[in-house]
Amino acid sequence: MNEIPSFQEEKDYIRLLETLIKVAEANKDTALGEDDRFLEAEGLCKKFIGHTASVLYLFRSTTLPDVTDRCISFFDAGSINVLSRAALESFLVFHYVFIEPQLDNEKDFRYYSWRYASYIDKQKFPSRTEEGKRQITDEKKTIDDLKEKINNNSFFKQLDEKKKEKLLNGQWRLKFWKEIGMSAGLSEILAKQFYGHLCAYAHSGCQSAQQVGNAETAETQKAICIATMKLIMIVMANMIKAYCQMFVKSNDVLQKDEDAKKLIDKWVNIGTSLQNEFRAFIK
Repeated sequence: MNEIPSFQEEKDYIRLLETLIKVAEANKDTALGEDDRFLEAEGLCKKFIGHTASVLYLFRSTTLPDVTDRCISFFDAGSINVLSRAALESFLVFHYVFIEPQLDNEKDFRYYSWRYASYIDKQKFPSRTEEGKRQITDEKKTIDDLKEKINNNSFFKQLDEKKKEKLLNGQWRLKFWKEIGMSAGLSEILAKQFYGHLCAYAHSGCQSAQQVGNAETAETQKAICIATMKLIMIVMANMIKAYCQMFVKSNDVLQKDEDAKKLIDKWVNIGTSLQNEFRAFIK
């Protein structure tokens, strides 16, 4: 890479984050439906906000005043990319479970399958306390209730036996992450190649070690995260649109902010069409 890029869009990043927080707060005190899906959708959004806010502050460098006899300052490219992957997946789950399905039976199926898988996973963890053991026992009833809802769901009944078996074993997604990303409006290079780039950091792939090890100056360290920061802005813009699609109060707030709407549309459009710029950063 011959030229070190600068993060000129930081103001856009902050404005998008402010808008996301504003539309999320607008939905406070909204009545729950027959189940907890609104509450869990809010939880996913809160998780997403935490990741994206932390990424912004990590990008401004990390200072450790209490570890040694001197203050240590460094740039943590690895954590930025790992958190960005977690943020991206939070958005993709939100889209897959709450936004993409159009029919009520599929909406219910995806939501029940997602919840069911989480309880199945929890059953695998051993508990050493009496309270923990009671909770595991109590949650078995929740698993049975969700399993019954899934089995009785008309969308589930249409699936082939192999898919049914996987779902009832806790594999809640019927699509690959790439497919969900492209369905959510991301270009293929973002949904596949760049997502794989972030996974390499989360799984400590050799490329991630090479990038961090070879970036010796603050400028080159930040340079390897510029594309990641832009990806997060794209995903934030899409998350705002998705959240406002699900929650009326949030949408009402967004519709009153013309500047925010234009900024969101700008980054959504970038994410739909972007190709070569991101390709250069993951080589």
